[in-house]
Amino acid sequence: MKKRYLTIGDFKRNAFIVAAAACMGLTSCSSNPDQNEWNAESEMATTDGIITEMTEQGPDQWKITDERTTAPGKSMAILKYNDGRIDTLQGLELQNRLQDMSRNEGSYRQGGYGMSSVLWWSALGYMAGRNTGPRAGYYANPNLINRTDTWRQNVQTSRQRATAPGSGRSGFFRGRSGGAGA
Repeated sequence: MKKRYLTIGDFKRNAFIVAAAACMGLTSCSSNPDQNEWNAESEMATTDGIITEMTEQGPDQWKITDERTTAPGKSMAILKYNDGRIDTLQGLELQNRLQDMSRNEGSYRQGGYGMSSVLWWSALGYMAGRNTGPRAGYYANPNLINRTDTWRQNVQTSRQRATAPGSGRSGFFRGRSGGAGA
């Protein structure tokens, strides 16, 4: 069994490939970690939380009766049942419900006034990832929508910051603003 050894030419080629790969992997030569624009989470401002109150109008028929902003991380849904019970969804339970809604948004777009559909069309649904505006039919008083206009605009601004770099790339190719000849 004859062992095959790399020739000098192969070694040089492999060293060049490794060096080129290492150079391409550089993300930043800056000592300032805040200058890495591609890390959108560090630039994204935290929006306020939201409290949505929903009241049961009939069997599995809900309407949004109030919405207001709250401190970040304090979002909740207050559910008022016909029989006088009051329940709240908050924390992990609310987060799981919102994640489930965002995964199955097609079923909530169809309509209906069940709890999950109404929650999807509330400000909490917007927070969960719905990109369209609220539907007045889901509110007991359509003027309630105006209370959260500014909040929705702040969420939209945060989403835009999270998906686009702030001022350009940083790192090895910094300052190259044009095509191949720049």
